[in-house]
Amino acid sequence: MTAAIVEHPVGEPGDGPYGVAVTRDGAVWFTLVHGGRVGRRGPDGTMTYTSLGEGSQPSLLAAATESSVWVTDTTGNRLLLLEAADDRAIVELGSVSVPTPDAQPFGVVALDDGTAWFTELGADALGRIDILGRVDEFPVGREGSFVSMIATTGDSLWFTLNAGNAVGHVRGGDAAIAFTELPSVPSGPVGITVAADGSVWVAQILADAVARIARDGSVTEVALGAGAKPHAVAADPHDGVWVTLWGSNEVAHVAADGAVTRHPLPTPDSEPHGVAVTPAGTVWVALESGALAALSTTP
Repeated sequence: MTAAIVEHPVGEPGDGPYGVAVTRDGAVWFTLVHGGRVGRRGPDGTMTYTSLGEGSQPSLLAAATESSVWVTDTTGNRLLLLEAADDRAIVELGSVSVPTPDAQPFGVVALDDGTAWFTELGADALGRIDILGRVDEFPVGREGSFVSMIATTGDSLWFTLNAGNAVGHVRGGDAAIAFTELPSVPSGPVGITVAADGSVWVAQILADAVARIARDGSVTEVALGAGAKPHAVAADPHDGVWVTLWGSNEVAHVAADGAVTRHPLPTPDSEPHGVAVTPAGTVWVALESGALAALSTTP
């Protein structure tokens, strides 16, 4: 597999592109974690931005509808629903405060029923926003676990416990949380995604590896090399996964059989973080150094 990588500068110097998501209208949304802003790159390349206000920290986002996203404001202890009015403006559809002070919302997913789930770094909990904007919170039962990123299959939730060396799983909104312990200690699980075959992939930033949890609950790990520091993951259409290697300045593809293909980024020290894959297969990566990278592959 070979790849062509094009970098698109975004924001102002020091803004820090961090999270990235793709909506069904073909737009690429991204957070500027140090700049307090969220940006949108339209299908024609038009750039629009909106500020979340002084002191805000937009961290991660998730596609909600064809043209809207949920975004977590970690320091602001809230989530916002943003929509593209057109290719020249972003409008705020709603802002939802988290009841627990200093909960630090971070990861977020949107479900087809109009609800959204998010993680609380500072409260060791999950949160749920219903269609009326009301918030319920659910402690995960492991103090100091640093609940980080979250993924969904539509009827199940999976989330990483960064300091707990485990992955949590909730099958249905009222079910008890089950935990899968990860073999490497410490592993520092961060990014998480669910592949089309139902397997769950986890980036283990402290273990320099990704873990794959099969439908039967078995766990296998794929080593990515010392210093790779994998951060975020996104499923491909073929039961594999794309992963950002923050430490080695690369984006890697891990096939379902564990085969690894590495793609060095053209700019040194670009600090790849968030990753998303379009239906057409283009891989978008948020580079904290100041750009979005678009990666397209050929066999």
